[in-house]
Amino acid sequence: MSAILREVRTAAPDADITVLSRDPAETAARNGVKALYFFDLPGMHRVLSQTRLYINGGGSLIQDATSRRSLWYYLYTLHAAKRHGCRVLMYGCGIGPVTYPGDRAMTRRVLNRCADMITLRESDSLRELEALRVKKPEIILSADPALTLTPAPEAEVDAVLERAGIPPHGKYLCLALRNWKGYDKKAPVFGAAARYAWEKYGLTPVFTAIEKRQDPSAHRPAAAALDGIPHYFLDDAGDTGTIIGALSRMDVIVSMRLHALIFAAGQGIPLVGAVYDPKVSAFLRYMDEDLFTDLDTLTEPILCGLLDKAVSRAGHPEAQARAVAHLRDIESRNMDAVRRLWER
Repeated sequence: MSAILREVRTAAPDADITVLSRDPAETAARNGVKALYFFDLPGMHRVLSQTRLYINGGGSLIQDATSRRSLWYYLYTLHAAKRHGCRVLMYGCGIGPVTYPGDRAMTRRVLNRCADMITLRESDSLRELEALRVKKPEIILSADPALTLTPAPEAEVDAVLERAGIPPHGKYLCLALRNWKGYDKKAPVFGAAARYAWEKYGLTPVFTAIEKRQDPSAHRPAAAALDGIPHYFLDDAGDTGTIIGALSRMDVIVSMRLHALIFAAGQGIPLVGAVYDPKVSAFLRYMDEDLFTDLDTLTEPILCGLLDKAVSRAGHPEAQARAVAHLRDIESRNMDAVRRLWER
């Protein structure tokens, strides 16, 4: 959200922004915007009746793999915005998978009727829109807005690490894991790879929570394999800026979490992806990253081999820097879309 808000404020500095949120008080306090509860439908219609531009995004909102009801809700908001006369921008989106035939027909109908522009964060989403036969909106291949986010000041990052007992400047392997179907069988694989990174490269494992309420419970089973090996838990890395700052202190990142991979890419940190969802592999392919494997087929030899390659890339930061600059240049298409619709 913070990346989108920053770009909207740059492209449309006179805009009065209201955000639909699951926690309106926190969203308003943290971002300096008006906020409305997600499912306050009368309130949403009241705001939309006074709205010039409705932005839907980012992330993978148009999909029915997580929840069909979630897909229906987001399609409803697009329909409601257009009915109230808003211009409609889908911003930095991932599209799909949409699997149920009825959902595919509904998605095609709503996007063709209601969206003015769709900017996409990777090319798999473009192919999904083509398969859905979505043709009427202007479709722009861009990149994830989170790639543009920057770390918090050094002192703030130091404080977050020190609060968790982590020396701010060391040699670290970050693991950003999450609970998912089948993860319990794979947790020992991550632990064994962390031990391998310590023994071969002197990288101290740091288990870093991207979702602080969910991820710590995934980290403890993996860390059980590290008896006698120093390691740390960063269960609360603070806000987005300090999370990015903490990740920027890592030598290599192994992650199931998409946002850890995005933040690592934005900072030029070598990364290894463990893919539990198509959105993760779609992002990595779009970035020309090849160090990833499916969670279902993950083994200790595979993960350690990927770690070897990632460590070797850490010695060539100029290649990572070029890739980051290219992605940020592409991402600017998102802000251009906001500007064009706002000024139209």
